[in-house]
Amino acid sequence: MKKTRLSRREFLFGFRQRFSVHPPQATSIIHKEAKKADEYLAHENYNDAKEIYLKMIEHRSDNLVARQKLAYCYYKLGDIKNAMKEFIELRKRGVNSNFTSLYLGLCFAHMGDIENAIKSLKNFFDITKPIVQRAINLQIALYDSNMAKKDDLINSIEQAIEEQNKMEDSTL
Repeated sequence: MKKTRLSRREFLFGFRQRFSVHPPQATSIIHKEAKKADEYLAHENYNDAKEIYLKMIEHRSDNLVARQKLAYCYYKLGDIKNAMKEFIELRKRGVNSNFTSLYLGLCFAHMGDIENAIKSLKNFFDITKPIVQRAINLQIALYDSNMAKKDDLINSIEQAIEEQNKMEDSTL
């Protein structure tokens, strides 16, 4: 039997090249549904996206990505109570992402709980999002000075998120 010697490059990229000609197809209905829900989400059709994410979580309650997107849909639809419930569930399951900290903080603020809003927002740290980071730092400083107001906190951070998203879209 002849021994074949592969270079490191051939070894590392050989499998990738084999599969890159024909990308893997979706093998489950859930995967196809997830793509559809993500399309709805990208087009700000939060209600339709929410319905699909609910079905996905019903099928697999440990699908944390779907749960996070569901919580975001609830938030964007103004259903703060359900959004907060989902973000808290994510925290219980060990998800401590910047996204979760940010939107859980906003949910607490909407519910009038500025103290817990600030506690959650303090967990957000992302130097790649300077506009959002600056708005959060300002709200923390206002809270520490006993000058934080619910509506100002919400509006300031939501406006910063919008500005950050516009800036990121324009640089692409």
